[in-house]
Amino acid sequence: MLKRVAPVLLIGLLSWGYKAILCPPPPKICGSQAGPPITAPRIKLRDGRHLAYKEYGVPREEAKYRIVFLHGFSSSRHGAAVLSTDLSRPVPKL
Repeated sequence: MLKRVAPVLLIGLLSWGYKAILCPPPPKICGSQAGPPITAPRIKLRDGRHLAYKEYGVPREEAKYRIVFLHGFSSSRHGAAVLSTDLSRPVPKL
C-alpha cells in the first residue's frame, strides 16, 4: 500500500512546493495602496487598460501641428528623440 500512496504524496508535495516557491506573486496595480505610484499622465482605453504618454515641445495652445510618435516594442515613452528647429529654446534632456 505504501508503494501506491507514496507517488501520490510526492506529486502533491511537489505541486504545493511549486505554488509556494516558483509561482510569482500577483501583480500590483498602479495607483493602489500596495502598488507603485502613478508617475505619468495616462488615458484609459476601451478595454480597461491605461496608456501613459509624454508630451514634448510647445504648449498645446500654441501648437500648430500634432505629431504622434509610436515607439517600437522594446522601447518606452522616454526613448523618443526630440528635435527642435527653434535654436532659442534648449532641447529637453531625456
